[in-house]
Amino acid sequence: MNGPFDERLRKVEADGLFRRLRLLDSAQGPTARLDGAEVILFSSNDYLGLCAHPKVTAAAVECVQRYGWGAGAARLLAGSMAPHMELERQMAQFLGKEAALLFNTGYAVNTGVLAAMMGRGDLIFADKLAHASIIDGARQSGAKLVRFAHNDPDSLEKLLAKAPARGRRLVVTEGVFSMDGDIPPLKRIADIARRHGAMLMVDDAHGFGLFGPQGRGTIHMAGIADEVDIHVVTLGKAMGGFGGVVAASRRFIDGLINFCRPFIYSTAIPPAAPAAALAALNIIRGQEGDKLRGKLFKNADMAVSLLREAGLAVDSKTQIVPVVVGESKEASRLAAKLLEGGVYAPAIRPPTVPRGTARLRLSITSGHTEADIKKLGTLLA
Repeated sequence: MNGPFDERLRKVEADGLFRRLRLLDSAQGPTARLDGAEVILFSSNDYLGLCAHPKVTAAAVECVQRYGWGAGAARLLAGSMAPHMELERQMAQFLGKEAALLFNTGYAVNTGVLAAMMGRGDLIFADKLAHASIIDGARQSGAKLVRFAHNDPDSLEKLLAKAPARGRRLVVTEGVFSMDGDIPPLKRIADIARRHGAMLMVDDAHGFGLFGPQGRGTIHMAGIADEVDIHVVTLGKAMGGFGGVVAASRRFIDGLINFCRPFIYSTAIPPAAPAAALAALNIIRGQEGDKLRGKLFKNADMAVSLLREAGLAVDSKTQIVPVVVGESKEASRLAAKLLEGGVYAPAIRPPTVPRGTARLRLSITSGHTEADIKKLGTLLA
């Protein structure tokens, strides 16, 4: 008897889309031990090297010693501890919002927020390349999902103009798109949303900690913090940890506490995660954060320059540098050749990216050395 996934597994195997887990047997860093071999990692979202930063790990250990490992209950029962609430207070202040709420993952933030606030008769306008969690949340909400062309404010405006006037309207985009490394024209998008009476939600998972004053994110860099109604960030990228945070008005956060199912019905994230995040936040908004961001973008510029010299058509102004290959099997072959040379940059294939755009998604960090980046360029050439 065939299992429920057999036919689908045979198809992804034939199409070169089969996925498997690899063992990382070391701390996260620019280099690591992967499946028993030492490699240079160009696949990590630990952009500032905070996953294993001594101050961050010390804060987590100290918290475990004081509060234990697990939270033991949902936040609305007995799982709301001092680290959770202090992180929410400091994140709200840092992001310039009245309040913030901590979730177990960034995925849970997007699915939970959209499903809680929107419903039948409402309209969600999402960028064509918006993250899967945004699309899933929109579908769960029951609202009508309308996709506008990627980073195209004119497309958004046309769709808003011809949409029915009933119900709530919400525009959703990202601060930095995780597979292309591009930043949308946030100021224009905010202006259009306001003119058409729509709320604006920005998922800044890959921009928070890196862009804007003290790393507050792309919406602060664009000067539209007051125009963004819902600001979503993650603790799992530049913060080097785990969890997601949404910042908004006090009334909106109260609504999530009362009506957002992923928040209400999940055991609280272990208190060590927000404790570590508080230590990471102190680094990000201080002088060390400025130095790490400077090193990161110096490395990213170097990577783009070297890859262009190698004849590759790459274009990125962020820490994410996509090398679009095209076919999935060819992208997998190229990733395997890199791994043979000691560089791990896995192939990103459909459905994560559109068909025909399989790629290597190079993730540059502040910890990479000039030698690391030169080796990448040499192998790719």
